[in-house]
Amino acid sequence: MRHLLVLLLTLASAPAVALGEWGPDSASDPTPDPQLQARLDLADQLGGMPGLIRDSLVAPKWLREGDRLIFWAREGKDGGTWVLADARTGALKPLVSGEQLREQLTALLGKPITAPRFFEVAIAPDQRGIVFRLEGRTFGLGLSGGRVTLLPEGDRAALMLSREHFLAPEGGAVAVQRGNGFAVLGADGRPVVERSEEEDHVSWRIPENPWSPDGRYLVVWRHDARNVHKVPVVDYSTALEKVTWVPYAKSGTPLPRAELHVVEAATGKVTKAEPTEGETHDAYAGWNPEGTEALCLHLSRDGKQLDLTAVEPGSGKRRRVLREERPETFVAGLDMEVGGFAKQVTVLPGGRGYLWMSERDGWRHVYLHDRTGKRVRQLTKGSFPVHEVVGVEPGGDAIYVLASADSGAPYEQLLYRGSLKGGPLKRLSSGSGMHRITLSPSARYYVDAGSSRTQPRFRELASTATGAAGGSVRLTTADASEAEALGYTPPEALTVKAADGVTPLYGVLYKPRDFDPARRYPVIAFIYAGPFISSVPWNYIGNTASLNSIALAQVGFVVVLLDPRGGPGRSKAFQDANYGRVGQTEIPDYVEGLRQAAATRPWMDLERVGIHGHSWGGYFALRGMLTAPDFFKAGYAGAPGAFEEEALINEPYLGLPGANPQGYATGSNLALAGHLKGHLKLMHGTSDVNATLSTTMRMANALIQAGKHFELLIMPGEPHGPRPPANRYYRDDVALFFVRTLGVPLPR
Repeated sequence: MRHLLVLLLTLASAPAVALGEWGPDSASDPTPDPQLQARLDLADQLGGMPGLIRDSLVAPKWLREGDRLIFWAREGKDGGTWVLADARTGALKPLVSGEQLREQLTALLGKPITAPRFFEVAIAPDQRGIVFRLEGRTFGLGLSGGRVTLLPEGDRAALMLSREHFLAPEGGAVAVQRGNGFAVLGADGRPVVERSEEEDHVSWRIPENPWSPDGRYLVVWRHDARNVHKVPVVDYSTALEKVTWVPYAKSGTPLPRAELHVVEAATGKVTKAEPTEGETHDAYAGWNPEGTEALCLHLSRDGKQLDLTAVEPGSGKRRRVLREERPETFVAGLDMEVGGFAKQVTVLPGGRGYLWMSERDGWRHVYLHDRTGKRVRQLTKGSFPVHEVVGVEPGGDAIYVLASADSGAPYEQLLYRGSLKGGPLKRLSSGSGMHRITLSPSARYYVDAGSSRTQPRFRELASTATGAAGGSVRLTTADASEAEALGYTPPEALTVKAADGVTPLYGVLYKPRDFDPARRYPVIAFIYAGPFISSVPWNYIGNTASLNSIALAQVGFVVVLLDPRGGPGRSKAFQDANYGRVGQTEIPDYVEGLRQAAATRPWMDLERVGIHGHSWGGYFALRGMLTAPDFFKAGYAGAPGAFEEEALINEPYLGLPGANPQGYATGSNLALAGHLKGHLKLMHGTSDVNATLSTTMRMANALIQAGKHFELLIMPGEPHGPRPPANRYYRDDVALFFVRTLGVPLPR
């Protein structure tokens, strides 16, 4: 067994900094200046901005009938209550007053409840009330009467909020996830069938919405990872180390096998579905409305082929419904695993076929296919992408989609109404930014949860006939006053040209709270650039990349976040700009974008530019330091990935290693270790099973062999994203590294 040697190489000396700037003489100074510590504390507060915003964190829930919904309405800082909204009349009726709700919860829990915050709520199985959780307990509240009851954990209504229990829509059966096994219990609570983990790395998983509409059948996955490469995760918490071996399919190595099984609830009969061809990434896509077929999606490991198949529950026979192929590039990749599978296909009721998402004309659009899989027509067209179908009018012609159809805001997502006959889309959403839609079962009404960079989240209840412009009811509005009191202001929007001199790129620029345009600020490029997700925020709270950018700026930097070519959310050609050559276009785009931004902003000091990112961003932080060593003076790479790592992360965007050896070799950072000129630090958690510790160990070895000095932070026991309190330690370490290597202006 190899011993893990952790090498900590520190910089021999810190750079000289200009007068009037922070920049400790010693790289190991453990005591930040009190003013610098205050900035680190402010950075921590604003980096956790979601916790500063008072908002309803519960998605509204529609009742099955009557176009009515339940939502949590906050009444300021000290409370709130559950409200029943009637979409037809616009009437809002509290199920209980906020004061009475708090009084009843206080009595039931035996402790004062003054400002409850809820995250989960479900409509009770009988549709006569709701169930919700607080302080680890489950409660029920009827639609009338205003009485709160404490439910026993085994109560059927209480199980609605369990992540391990799946209630059949009819018949009373319940499926239960039990570790790596499962069981199906009949209406009497007795087991009908049970399966346990067969041996190491063979497990059973119940997917979301596994039951057929009539409750007769249940689907479950059997995952077999016995032939998959295993990575060691070492527990260093005691002197007697413990090693756990975790399946991890690296590029070019065997994938785990996913086998679909169908369980008949009445008899316990388990039927294995016929297998698919080749190695694929698989997902369950739901049942058809008639309950006669279970649907699955299968993405080939190189991402060039995506199949929709249908499984007959009684026999396990599988038929291929349709196939999307893209021999010259890829159909999809990691984006499918993080939510794309659920958005790929919509089954139409009444055997009318399927709505299928495709980029066959160069943009992501909706296509109608009949029940056999034959393409009937393209439903949406234009030089813009459709992101998902949010609903279909029952028995009617209308479809409702989220799309970015405004050319002036190519990443914003708004609600539109289209038709099964095709034709132009009609905008329904009001405002700008990002919108998330909850459509009523009748599709006559919807809740629009909207937010922009300048507008905290609001929820509006509106009609699909007229949209919000025809009159809407405001349900909730987030209160961002606490973040604003700390000095938060929305970022400055950027539009620059890519390194090709033609393609527009979009980004944001964050400044310190005490920004002074008369001063010169070091610049940090915050980068992610993973080809499956965009990072630039278009809503108020943003995402992990933007929150970290906000935090870094408060320490005294100008921080720039861009989406370079190669990401999703725009045309297929935009994403294909780096197909097969990931790592070759993103840093040039960033360098050119920063130069353009600084050309009209004299307070950006391009003689002091740093680069930071985590995961894919860690790979690109290294990439920046090694491919643009004269531009980036300091870089901090957190948990960097590499092309030899997880197959689904790399293969769809590069092809298989055997098919594109040059792309893998050219994009490798290891061969470029000798190019390092500036100050570099690496961070990795020892329990990371997303980008494994071996990536940093191999990079460290390459730097050592090249005679390049660097710093290394190893975080024992931490996963891919460090957990509290290690996450604060990591964020502070990033900030202090750049203070030391780039300097920041002292406050006046």
